[in-house]
Amino acid sequence: MKNANLNKRKELLGTIIQLFFIILIVGFCFRLMLPFVMPLIWAAILAVAFYPLFNFLQKILKGRKTLASILITIAIIALMLLPVVYFLNAATANFSELKNSFEAGTLKVAPPADKIKDWPVIGKSAYEFLHSLSTDLQQGLLKYQVQIKEVSSRIMGNVLSSTMAFLQFLLSVIIAGILLVSTSAKNLMTQFVRRIAGEQGDEILVIAVSTIHQVVKGILGVAIIQTIIQAFGFYLAGIPYAGILTLLCLIFSILQIGPIIINIGVIAYLFSTGDSGYAIFWTIFFIISGLSDNVLKPLLLGKGALVPMLIIFLGVIGGFIMSGFIGLFVGPIVFSIGYKLFIAWLNETDTPETDTQEILQ
Repeated sequence: MKNANLNKRKELLGTIIQLFFIILIVGFCFRLMLPFVMPLIWAAILAVAFYPLFNFLQKILKGRKTLASILITIAIIALMLLPVVYFLNAATANFSELKNSFEAGTLKVAPPADKIKDWPVIGKSAYEFLHSLSTDLQQGLLKYQVQIKEVSSRIMGNVLSSTMAFLQFLLSVIIAGILLVSTSAKNLMTQFVRRIAGEQGDEILVIAVSTIHQVVKGILGVAIIQTIIQAFGFYLAGIPYAGILTLLCLIFSILQIGPIIINIGVIAYLFSTGDSGYAIFWTIFFIISGLSDNVLKPLLLGKGALVPMLIIFLGVIGGFIMSGFIGLFVGPIVFSIGYKLFIAWLNETDTPETDTQEILQ
């Protein structure tokens, strides 16, 4: 009897030790993988989204999958790098011009308008700061050097954060290119889902892939096309801060709000500064571009609603808070997949259908 109890204790102790080391290894692996979770999710989404194009290219290239994947990867990276290079060149040129003007003593700051004082909260401080710089630039910089350093450090922090997000995006694209040609990765994902979901694993994969295609085309695709049209108008119409307005248009379009709010401000600016005929032409353009999503969505998706706007909104906001710029794209897709799977699970229940009105009564 004592030997039996002793053996049970030894078995229990052995099991506890095994569990401890398993949890330790899993926890350590999780910590190692944590920085790569978002790039891996985004890579999987990109791989699924571009798989139809990958299939089309490999048929044209007579079955050369690696070459098709490389071409897609290079094309995506090139599309990402072009606006970044343009922005860096413009920023470098502007910074060099400011630096040369400051060193030559020719840099001047225009006196602030009196109406700046009426701005809520920051009006008085902003007026004093601009007035100090316009009166004596060097003395103004010395007077506000602490505040300038603080703002500069925040700007550098944002630049560093944006750089890291861009590098994560590049990493995701490269991983997506590998996933496109990797049969083992597809098999591993299929086995993993089947292991978790059992017989419903294949159905879950079908729903997830279908949702990714729908969200990429119906939300991200429409948002990108609409933003390109808007950017085209901003630059040709000579609207100031066109780059910032383009970014805001992209965010608003992903949120399903659309760029109409921005276009109202742009139209007001055109009528206040330009010729009325010129302003009317661009007003028509921006009204059409602002409503273009109503035409693009049926063309890309056909009839029927994708997912509720609230799901997209929460996915975008939550994704941005959690993972920055990449989260703007990953958030709505992942949340939409979760929503679709939840609805599919609800529809599979065997409970008899009862009229909602009867339940409420």
